[in-house]
Amino acid sequence: MNDATILSSGAQAVDAQLAAATKFLYHEAWLLDAGRYTDWLNLLDEDAEYWIPARPGQKDSKNTPSIIYENKDLLSMRIRRLSDPRTYQTSPAPRTRRIVGNVLISLEAAQNDSLTVTSVVFIHEYRDEQRRLFSAQCTHVLRETAEGLKIASKRIDLIDCDATHTAFMSLL
Repeated sequence: MNDATILSSGAQAVDAQLAAATKFLYHEAWLLDAGRYTDWLNLLDEDAEYWIPARPGQKDSKNTPSIIYENKDLLSMRIRRLSDPRTYQTSPAPRTRRIVGNVLISLEAAQNDSLTVTSVVFIHEYRDEQRRLFSAQCTHVLRETAEGLKIASKRIDLIDCDATHTAFMSLL
């Protein structure tokens, strides 16, 4: 093998990872837009963390206030509440559409079994005659498991994270 072959095979591997990660993010968006929260929860690894920082560039999720910082157990409770028809904030249920784009893989952050993927997401929410648009950069750490890719962590950096927000029903 010469250098050109090594570079070519390396580029093909990155292209395959990017394609798999993009497909995964599209599937995640579809599940959330379809209201299939339990199926979405199954995309998370057991030790997964979900974080929406409260300030631009926030580095610490545990020792500084965040909009949301939850593990899989807390997300499970949130989903049970969202699914309960008696929950005021879910009646009527929000309808959403997500657009996921600018998907990139961080080669510097690559580990043996995980992949750091950034993307831009726009979420349009309609509920009770109200429309909201959320814009964010998402950072997923995806872990390769026996069942396929799983979310080890998901960080949503809202461009207006330091603004006043009402309930975040659509930001999973």
